[in-house]
Amino acid sequence: MNTTDRQMTFSALSTLLSYPDEEWRAEIPDWKALIHDITNQQIREKLLHFLEAAAGFSPEALIEHYVYTFDFGKKTNMYVTYFNSGEQRERGIELLHLKNTYQQSGFLPTDKELPDYLPLMLEFAAVAEIEAARSVFEKYLSNVRELASRLEKNDSIYAELLHVLQAALENIGVRESIEEGAVQR
Repeated sequence: MNTTDRQMTFSALSTLLSYPDEEWRAEIPDWKALIHDITNQQIREKLLHFLEAAAGFSPEALIEHYVYTFDFGKKTNMYVTYFNSGEQRERGIELLHLKNTYQQSGFLPTDKELPDYLPLMLEFAAVAEIEAARSVFEKYLSNVRELASRLEKNDSIYAELLHVLQAALENIGVRESIEEGAVQR
């Protein structure tokens, strides 16, 4: 995956996994045009397929689906450390580590979202050096896989985006870390 494809893919995923409000809908035509420029055919087609599926929802129905999926579902929320730690103290340590990683890479997100919010992590991956993005996602690859699996079981249109994310992560060399594998077993 070339740098432009990587940046475009992670940026698109960050946007498409964000709350589908009016501003989100207004940006979709621009994103559709940009996605057409992604050279990886599999990723491009899956992103476009998601956009077609989202267009099949009324604005209200898409918001309802999003809220039901990500805001009410403890098992399908977008805070990736939650899968490991829930609300335990260890989660605070993981959040602090992520925030420090972002800062060391020169990425300074607002405090509007927690550092483990998946769209924020994807925004980081779009602008960070590939090694920094890889190290962040290697730790949470099984969490991404688990979220994808749960979204698939719920027949959510967002499962497609998690499959794109998994393909993109594989393309940049993200592999399950030994530490991660030990946590999940």
